[in-house]
Amino acid sequence: MDFLAGCGVVVTLLAVAFYVAAGSIAYSFTASYATELCPLAEEVSDMLVQSPGSPPDWHMSLSRATGASFIGLSDGRPCILSEEKVYSLGLFNDSGLAEHLRMNDPEQYYGVRVEVSANDGTVTVASGHMVDDGTLDVCKCVRLVDIVDPDGVEKSGKLIVYLWRKYVGTEGTDR
Repeated sequence: MDFLAGCGVVVTLLAVAFYVAAGSIAYSFTASYATELCPLAEEVSDMLVQSPGSPPDWHMSLSRATGASFIGLSDGRPCILSEEKVYSLGLFNDSGLAEHLRMNDPEQYYGVRVEVSANDGTVTVASGHMVDDGTLDVCKCVRLVDIVDPDGVEKSGKLIVYLWRKYVGTEGTDR
């Protein structure tokens, strides 16, 4: 009887050790994904805050927006965003946003979300994929900006780009 109890304890300890080891290996493996994505998130953020896009008036109509080679939110000056362009982020669905951010992602491998908000709360826009609660290893890139409205009034705010690999470290891996 003591032999069976001892074997039971040993098997339980081995199972716990295996579970802990597998979990720590998986965590260290996926934790590197966010770090690897940060340069791409910074590149996307820089493009949004430094460029007006191509063509610069991409935000004037849906056909111009969908035909744009890439989008930018700048009014032509670095880190000064056009409020009209910020609101025009809503013209893009999830995959259209990634395409117009030059992410070259035909298999829709990346999740991307762009949020722009004024500090006074007058402008709040989000576009792209929702970041699910189960999503791990999301790279978050923040840029402090000014947002200028059509009357020329500037407001301080921030632009946030979230970027992740859709099927790594999420419940999507169970598909």
